[in-house]
Amino acid sequence: MIHMIKVKVLMSQDNRVKELKVTGHADYSEYGDDIVCSAVSALTQTALLGLLNVAQVDMKYCIKKGYLSFSIPEIEDRDKKLKAWAIMDTMIIGLKNLAKNYSPYIKIVVKREV
Repeated sequence: MIHMIKVKVLMSQDNRVKELKVTGHADYSEYGDDIVCSAVSALTQTALLGLLNVAQVDMKYCIKKGYLSFSIPEIEDRDKKLKAWAIMDTMIIGLKNLAKNYSPYIKIVVKREV
């Protein structure tokens, strides 16, 4: 049985990431050598660090073994908003590329806010 990383993305009506939830393990390789898990962790955690430290977004998040989630609040400051959008767009591009190349091990589900 193949395990899988599931990435759930909630997009706003204006096509911006509002929430991200990552669960599971890829089991692509042995623990410590799993490049798919490592890549997903690196992309998502770096994006979170970018939101917190570069865009300086005050937000709630949760990181545990096999789990990462965060919600991006409404951002009023234009500079912070543009930085946050660039960080999130870049993360999504990276995750989609991973899903394309390692499709049995990672699945991305995108939902739109109504």
